[in-house]
Amino acid sequence: MNKRIASIDALRGITIIMMIFCAAFGWNSGLPAWMFHCQCPPPTYAFDPTVKGITWVDLVFPWFLFAMGAAIPFSLGGKLRKGIGMGRVSLDLLKRWLTLAAFGLVLGNAGLITDYSAWGPSLLRLGIWCGLFLALWRVPSGSKIPGWAVNIAGVIAIIALLVVEKFAFGVSLSLHSNDIIIMVLSLVALVGGFAWLITREKPVWRLALLVVVAALKEVSWQTPGTLGMMNFPHWIDWLLNWRYLQYLVVVLLGTFAGDILAKAAASGAALCANPTGAGSACTALLCLLSVPAALVGFFTRNIWVLLAVIASFAAVSLVLTRRDRSAWALIMRIGYACLLLGTIFDPIDGGITKDNCNLSYMLSAGGLACLMSSFLLWCESRAALRGRTLSKTLTMTGQNPMVAYTVTWFVILPLLSACGFGHFMAATAGSPVLGLLQGVILTGLMVVVTCLLSRARIFWRS
Repeated sequence: MNKRIASIDALRGITIIMMIFCAAFGWNSGLPAWMFHCQCPPPTYAFDPTVKGITWVDLVFPWFLFAMGAAIPFSLGGKLRKGIGMGRVSLDLLKRWLTLAAFGLVLGNAGLITDYSAWGPSLLRLGIWCGLFLALWRVPSGSKIPGWAVNIAGVIAIIALLVVEKFAFGVSLSLHSNDIIIMVLSLVALVGGFAWLITREKPVWRLALLVVVAALKEVSWQTPGTLGMMNFPHWIDWLLNWRYLQYLVVVLLGTFAGDILAKAAASGAALCANPTGAGSACTALLCLLSVPAALVGFFTRNIWVLLAVIASFAAVSLVLTRRDRSAWALIMRIGYACLLLGTIFDPIDGGITKDNCNLSYMLSAGGLACLMSSFLLWCESRAALRGRTLSKTLTMTGQNPMVAYTVTWFVILPLLSACGFGHFMAATAGSPVLGLLQGVILTGLMVVVTCLLSRARIFWRS
């Protein structure tokens, strides 16, 4: 059985690149509203929940969650196939949860220092990143220094530097000063992992769980405060929060896609039955086109036109692949079903929104993740027939997501700013071209660093 499906890594790589790019370009450079979170439009970028719609930026987080869910059957299933018991696998899930939560706490508190212009703050952020490197590094088994010793040294370094941050820079450290993205990832990875373990042989139970989570999400959206009794106390809600678990809708969708891919890999079946056929090529193109079509429809609020377009794409794709039962076709059908449901729920929910997110957003984003995965699976299958692979840049970036997530803000940007390149970043104000150029440069540097580490087989735990 193949240990990795390149398309999952590629989807994660695309998501990471999108994530860094949308945060790295000049926010005051005059770029249009569809280049930002739909509910945080220019020129003020203030959060406005009355704005309805989504942009490409709003797909970043759910696509990453989907890729994480799709990897669960491979990571946990691989351990079970090696004979590792349920107790050890469960313990590993708990350990991963706490590791990610600690990672989120460190990032959030280290991020309280935002002054990149002076060497002191820049060196502190760089030092914290080096501590994270040691703490999260998967040290090769043949290393002269035991991996646990390297990891503990990193933890000690992080604690020491956070103490410096508190007393030398006057920063008030707090459990509630955390990276919300990582905190959500930590909890849904835990619950999603256990959900897959319990239902791996009876996926209908997982489907029932998905329906329950979706129903609870819709109830909480339509009647705010109804589920208030489920809220955790303030002292622990930074770690355990019902709002985090709503994203299980996307993660569980990802596990179904992962099950399909794992089954195909185990049986040696082709991911795509006929990647050179005209029908599969047309279907793959429609999967790709569904992404911009959905974004334009939701952003411009032409919901009924969007529903007709997606229904047409789905009907054509189903006809062209009616005899295809390979992995990519099955995932494509799930994608269209979810996207159509998400579009239907748009008017029911009063308009799709990422923040505060509603069921329309969850289903639509999850469906688009399925469709993009199907397109990448077709590309992977077609490339394999020619003796090629998917883009190494995308797959290597996707294989080291935590490095890619942090290196821009903790290494690249502090060093560039401390070396005098902050003047260029200030010059991007009012210039869309310079603003985009800044994003391209910073994202490109992130990709280079991440790929170099991945090529050297240096990975962080994630």
